[in-house]
Amino acid sequence: MQDAIKNGLEEEGILPGPLKLRRKASPYFVKAKNYSGTLKEKTLIFSYALAVGEENAAGGKIVTAPTCGSCGTMPAMLKRMYDSFDFSDHKIYRALATAGLIGNLVKTNASISGAKVGCQGEIGTACAMASAAATQLLGGTPLQIEYAAEMGIEHHLGLTCDPIMGLVQVPCIERNAFAAERALNTATFSLLSDGQHLVSFDKIVKTMKQTGHDIPSIYKETSEGGMAFFYGKKEQKSDTTS
Repeated sequence: MQDAIKNGLEEEGILPGPLKLRRKASPYFVKAKNYSGTLKEKTLIFSYALAVGEENAAGGKIVTAPTCGSCGTMPAMLKRMYDSFDFSDHKIYRALATAGLIGNLVKTNASISGAKVGCQGEIGTACAMASAAATQLLGGTPLQIEYAAEMGIEHHLGLTCDPIMGLVQVPCIERNAFAAERALNTATFSLLSDGQHLVSFDKIVKTMKQTGHDIPSIYKETSEGGMAFFYGKKEQKSDTTS
């Protein structure tokens, strides 16, 4: 994960593919140096998540966490926590184990596949994993950790998987950045509580599975609906006009 962040921050230019999408991780990281306080922290976590997502989009080496499309959320959160609190590697490993447990629960009882349940299964699960890991690192109780993981999925319910031109670039890369930031917000929110909440993690996983079942297939990694559909229509109209 650290190597993926480092490599992504070093690279510049255009990502492979017809979208000609420019890398943002490196300039965001540089800009973060000119900021302070909350703005600096947000910009850094954005740059880390973008770095890993861009490495994935360019065919670089990344860690699936839990998927390639959602690979930037966990590394970005862990890197930010590691730098901010100087956690030992041992504590980071324990947080990773907790995140892995959450990811496997979703994988076993629902799905982490965008082709089956939409992006809620990928980025939603990544956010749940990162939320649980962050809460544990910050001293949360098991109830607070479970609450954070539940919110990570709850607030991504119904998220479609509609990559433009079938590339894991738009909207995938940016979603990792926002999910990493949301994971830290979710951890903070759960730590303010006693961990008691209405909807359990198990129930939200079942809800996500059912929601994924109900989502039309065009919103499940087929690039036939949503952003992919309208981007294609716009390009087609432009070609016709010219």
